[in-house]
Amino acid sequence: MNTPSHLILNLALLRRPVAPVMTWPILLGALIPDAAMFVFYGWARWQRLPEQTIWSEAYYSQPWQTIFAVGNSIPLGLFTAALGYGLKRPWLGLLGASMVLHHLADLPLHHDDAHQHFWPLSSVRFISPISYWDVDHFGRLGATLEMTLVLVATVYLLPRLSFTTSQGLLVVTVALSSIAYGLLLLTPP
Repeated sequence: MNTPSHLILNLALLRRPVAPVMTWPILLGALIPDAAMFVFYGWARWQRLPEQTIWSEAYYSQPWQTIFAVGNSIPLGLFTAALGYGLKRPWLGLLGASMVLHHLADLPLHHDDAHQHFWPLSSVRFISPISYWDVDHFGRLGATLEMTLVLVATVYLLPRLSFTTSQGLLVVTVALSSIAYGLLLLTPP
């Protein structure tokens, strides 16, 4: 899934109107699994690697795959959630729960770029037949499922957000995601 989709879905599933202060741990937990990807991409562009090389070679190289595994580890997300609830630190528990939700949403939508979601217990990757972006692996189906969930979550969230700024950010994010979705639909098979 795309990072903005994780942010919106996790917020819809975990945020409660009575505790809007917990919005930030949820958003951070949704972002942490993809954070290394942004650093990687910045590094690759700084190295002046062509896009094709970035995504066909550099992405699959070491130590990047190990770094991605740490951020995408379900056991580490569960540990963080349990630690937060055990220490009576709800913000840490929500951060871990949001990380785990991100991982669970990624599992069925990553094909060639699947993560090692069970690191450090295993380096096995669940290779889904459906991708969220690759048209050769039902990317249109994956993207349609993702966009549908994002739109439903947006309808749910909009009236529950207290600030006009928050509502505006949500609308802009969904609009940009919709444009990316439209471009994927136009990609030749």
